[in-house]
Amino acid sequence: MSWAWLALVEEAPASADAAAEACTPEGEAAGVLALWARHAKPVRHARRVDARLLDPDGAPARVSLVLPPLGAPLAFDDLAVQQARRDLLAGPPFDAVSTLLTDDSHFEGSLLVARDGDAARLRDDPFARIFPARILDVAAGALGRAPWPAGPVIERYGSAHPWPADRF
Repeated sequence: MSWAWLALVEEAPASADAAAEACTPEGEAAGVLALWARHAKPVRHARRVDARLLDPDGAPARVSLVLPPLGAPLAFDDLAVQQARRDLLAGPPFDAVSTLLTDDSHFEGSLLVARDGDAARLRDDPFARIFPARILDVAAGALGRAPWPAGPVIERYGSAHPWPADRF
């Protein structure tokens, strides 16, 4: 799996590979959702995200963004993370999902992308049971679609070797 960086920032960074304004469902400005396809971390609070979500031509979307406080990660093996993943995969697919991370073994949030009628289901984001979620409307130009995971995408058979994301 390839990784990109994701961060909610105040202004669109010139260095971002994709960025779009974000606002609350009530229309209040929430910043800019920016994504970078690079190895180096672009801003201090950026987290790694599945690179397939980065799409400068992506349509507008509603997202559930779960971000634990900095310094409060959980191990991917934590039972709450495992159950949230199971619950999410048991339901109908969304346009995209990615856990967020800064290293290979800790859950540092998630991004769930929905469009059209699926947006209402974001209120039931299983990862929001672990840490609070922010529901945001993201303008066009940042987020694409990615195939729904076929199997256990967060269990590891070695810290640097996740199970293949496209098959089980």
